[in-house]
Amino acid sequence: MNDPSVPSTLKSNNLIELGGSLGIAACAIGMTLFIGGCLGFDKSFALSPIPLLMGAAGLIITIVGGVKRHGGVEHTPIVAGLFLNLFALVGALLEIALWQNWPLLYQLKSNTP
Repeated sequence: MNDPSVPSTLKSNNLIELGGSLGIAACAIGMTLFIGGCLGFDKSFALSPIPLLMGAAGLIITIVGGVKRHGGVEHTPIVAGLFLNLFALVGALLEIALWQNWPLLYQLKSNTP
């Protein structure tokens, strides 16, 4: 299994792949929830903590995998995992804001009764 002739940079890092996979799954679930909310299923935003937790776990796993054994010169899987998990976190937080009716942007209120 451990062939000494294969450089360590060509071996796969399972933690980085797992973190990136969690990010992909979190983005897919978040997009599904968002599309469901756009189609009128407002209660779909109640499931938004799922991509939030998956994105946070994926971000931590990707960072641990990158610190434990980086991929040598090629850091593309690490950067992709970080980007996907950050995208999942931001999307999930926006969905939670919609679900909890948090005021995100300034809204003018009219004084007329």
